[in-house]
Amino acid sequence: MLKLLLFLLLAAVLAHGASWLADHPGLVVVEWLNWRIETSVGILVAASLLLVALAILLFEMLRWLVGWPRRMRERRQVDRVLRGYRALTHGLVAAAAGDPAAARLFAKQATRLLAGHEPGLHLLAAQRAQLEGEEETALREFRAMLREPETELLGLRGLLAYAVKAGNLEEALDLARRAYRRNPTTPWVLVTFFDLLTRQGAWQEALGVLNQLADLRLVDAAAARRRRAILHAMMAEEAERANRVAEAATLLRRAFKLAPDFAPVAVRYARLAAATNRSRLARRVLERSWKREPHPDVARAYMELWPARSPLERVRAASRLRTLKPFDPLAYVVLAETEMMAGAWDAARHALQRAEQLQPTARVFRVRAELERLAGAPREVVESWLQKALEAPADRAWVCEDTGEVVAEWQPFGVSGRFDAVQWTVPPKVARLAPGETPASFVVHVPGPASREIVPVREAAPPAADGAAVPASKRDDHRAAPQASSSESESDEERIARLARSAA
Repeated sequence: MLKLLLFLLLAAVLAHGASWLADHPGLVVVEWLNWRIETSVGILVAASLLLVALAILLFEMLRWLVGWPRRMRERRQVDRVLRGYRALTHGLVAAAAGDPAAARLFAKQATRLLAGHEPGLHLLAAQRAQLEGEEETALREFRAMLREPETELLGLRGLLAYAVKAGNLEEALDLARRAYRRNPTTPWVLVTFFDLLTRQGAWQEALGVLNQLADLRLVDAAAARRRRAILHAMMAEEAERANRVAEAATLLRRAFKLAPDFAPVAVRYARLAAATNRSRLARRVLERSWKREPHPDVARAYMELWPARSPLERVRAASRLRTLKPFDPLAYVVLAETEMMAGAWDAARHALQRAEQLQPTARVFRVRAELERLAGAPREVVESWLQKALEAPADRAWVCEDTGEVVAEWQPFGVSGRFDAVQWTVPPKVARLAPGETPASFVVHVPGPASREIVPVREAAPPAADGAAVPASKRDDHRAAPQASSSESESDEERIARLARSAA
């Protein structure tokens, strides 16, 4: 709108000027040599403007002719650069698609057209070398990328990947620190830096990086709290090994406040408190954790606070756990196991019936089978309960999220080596124990009569951490167990043991 107003204003001024010159033509006489020119003022002005326009036109034509060779050279250079970038783009696409031949061809074209001055050429050369297995060439290209600000972070990432692959964690950590200083908000930098710090045991520094991950919402709030608790617990373990018991207690207290429902932290804090003659604090810690999230490890640690008490007193302790969580099946399983220790078979059956009503999992039926065996029930009764355990839903266990393997007890690193990969969850119906692990025993150890051997349980990844697997007094290899249940030579004890292994 403003441009239209200016145009109209200029047109009006010119029209008014032309009209004024027409109304006042005047007379202009020019005498030069033998020439005499007489004209009006308006014609003179028009002729002057025309001469100026012709002079400008001639000047521009002359300038265009003089600059034509330079413009042609620039045009050819621009066309060369465009073809070079096109070849670079096609080369990167070919490398991403896993076509080394095309990547090599386009890399040569791009290098020739761009004269080797484009930082992206190092990336293409590195990816091409990786496709063809030329690790030394790839490393050289990644190092060359460090010299250019545009590709420094990419070079660090490539070198970091090679360092991790080679198992050189110290070099990888140095590269991660450099990448962190270069760009501390890049997600992959923070995640990789945190992973390497935890692998090297730099718990305090990892805590600071974890806070940044939480601030950028790269880790959800619940996972961040749990990981902070784990880091404090690991620092407490180091302090305890160094005989700094007060510092360890402080760190475990912080960890417990962060994640009171995380059983490993609660158990460690309670055991340290009990070791320093603070049994009341240990009981409060375990009871608070049990109320938040019942767990076999918490129940086991709680019962360890009464190691030399009578069976009746241990039953009272288990009743306390049931009172704190009256609608959790694990509370009734723990109560049943303590009643089995006291020989109260009917009371134990009643507790297991209540657990079955709340959640009929494999743990409930395995404990019921052991109860009936210790109580002298016929073989068919024990087998029926073991058969139910085979068909029942699995109990929660410590499972590595990355591999799906079940481990016997919690550990800060999963089978895959990733920090905080072991989670308390329901495992797959068919799972295997991590190499070197052994199944867990009862939540509360249930000794039987000397003439009755506790059924050995060796297989069963799911019960490996749910705290309800029956402790074995013999470590028989299950592969040696008879496979045909109808075999005439198979004894009652062997048949029950085989079913127990299958149920587990």
